[in-house]
Amino acid sequence: MPIKTVPIQSRWLPSVDGENDCIVFRKGQFDSEFIDMSFPFHEDTPNFRLSIREAMNLRNALDDLIDIKLLEKPRRNF
Repeated sequence: MPIKTVPIQSRWLPSVDGENDCIVFRKGQFDSEFIDMSFPFHEDTPNFRLSIREAMNLRNALDDLIDIKLLEKPRRNF
């Protein structure tokens, strides 16, 4: 069962040494059609079950917000 964590800095839980919260993503089985997303340090926040399509939409939305552009090395004209 693959699990990935994303450490984050919480706005509500002050920390002097960096991240103090996380988001956990879990895929039940290799061929599972869902990804579970949870915020384990937030008791009142439910777990979310995302379809693969919803998970990809989440990734694309984050990519769009960050708007990372690949920098091309300038060519020299000789």
